[in-house]
Order: sequence, then C-alpha cells, then structure tokens
Amino acid sequence: MLALTVVLVFAGLRDRENPVYPGVQIESKKTSLLWPGVICSAGIPVYPKSGGYLGFITASHCTDPSGPGNNVYQPNFSWGGDNNWAGFSIDRGTDDAYRETDKRKPDAAVWVVANRGVSGRVPLDLCPGLKKGVLSNRPVYLNGLNSVQLPNIYKIGRSTYCTGTSSRITLIRDDRFSGAVYTVPYASLYIQPGDSGGIVVTVDSCDATYCYVRAVGTIVGSAPSNSPYIALIQAADYSLTYYGLEIYTSG
Repeated sequence: MLALTVVLVFAGLRDRENPVYPGVQIESKKTSLLWPGVICSAGIPVYPKSGGYLGFITASHCTDPSGPGNNVYQPNFSWGGDNNWAGFSIDRGTDDAYRETDKRKPDAAVWVVANRGVSGRVPLDLCPGLKKGVLSNRPVYLNGLNSVQLPNIYKIGRSTYCTGTSSRITLIRDDRFSGAVYTVPYASLYIQPGDSGGIVVTVDSCDATYCYVRAVGTIVGSAPSNSPYIALIQAADYSLTYYGLEIYTSG
C-alpha cells in the first residue's frame, strides 16, 4: 500500500481536550502573552517510574527548560477562564540535536499535564483503514542499533494528522544528531511544522474494535530543511530511559 499523505480532517487534535491524548496541539515557549508561542504536538503518554504526575514526552525544541516561562497551554493560550493553562515542561534535552555538543541529550522534553486528564489512546482512527490505537507499555526497543526494520509506521501530529505507510520500512540511526535519532524517507512519513513532538507508532495487530500499537518515538524534524527527504524520529526507548519514565496506557 502506498504511503498516506495528508488526511484532511478538522476535529480533535486542534481543540481543547480533556483528557488529552497523543497528537493534540500544545503551545509553549510563550515569552509574552501578547505574542504566540511555539505550536507542537503531544507525543507519548508517560509517568515517572517512582510514581507521580502524568504527562507526555514531546520535543525539547517545543518547550522551555524548567523554571519561569515553561508553561504549556492546550491547545493555546486564551484570555478567558483558566487561559487554557495545561501544565508545565521538564526539559533537560536539547533544542538543536544537530549542533548539540553533549551527545547524550535527546531532543525530548516532558509536558507535565495539569488541569486536564491524560489518555493513552492513540487516535489511529484518523488513519484510513485503521481503528483507535491501544498503546502497549513496551515501546519498540531500538537499543541504539544502526538500523531496524518495522512492518509499518504511522505518526499522529496536529498539522498533518495521520501520515505513514503500511509497508515494511527501515529506520536508520543518524549519529549526526544527539540522543538517538532515526530517519525514515520523508515520502513515507510526511510531516510539517507543528507535528514536532507527535507520537510515532507501529501497529502490531488489529481486531474488530482496536489496533494494538507500540511507540517508536517522537517527531523532531526533517532534513534538509529547504527540501527534506528524511523525517527525524527521537527513539522512545532512549527518551524514556533519559527521563526515568514509563509509558502510560490507561484512559
């Protein structure tokens, strides 16, 4: 089957959601309430191994480091009510994985969700022929390998919704980037600005009601910027270990 291109649907990911789920729009990096922040997507639902908050892995270049100015809004800041405030970021990652000197840092951060619930359901029903996704608590373990083959791959993000391919695909490790970044052909995993942080999954099986999926990683960009031919994925297993997190599957 050919790779999916943009799916034109206009509900869900760009709305205010409660509970929030993978792929929904977030806004962070607001230096001023009068100016827009950075629009990105929620990625992998998580919680700390030691217990505590619920949240999502997203891209570090989407958020501010912990401290003043690290508020996250969902879907974006508004002047009424609670101003759409939906928590804050914990960010020990890098905003520029290509130029980062500390190669341990992934382009990954954590959105700690507040004022909302969290759902582990992946809206794969946005993809033609698929059903809502049930997320496994075990990601695809890439383990820093140079290449890994998957039977299929899909991404959920607020700009292009669902893109991906049902065909076998090879993920290739790209050591030019810090953390653990893997590439796939851009034609197979089409993305646009705003998709950063969005969840990437592979489908194991589907029944009459659900598709059962595993997290591969989160979208962190494409390259080269002027005419991309690869999409960039920060590996889920690396980000989870880096922040000491487990995948949250309920909701």
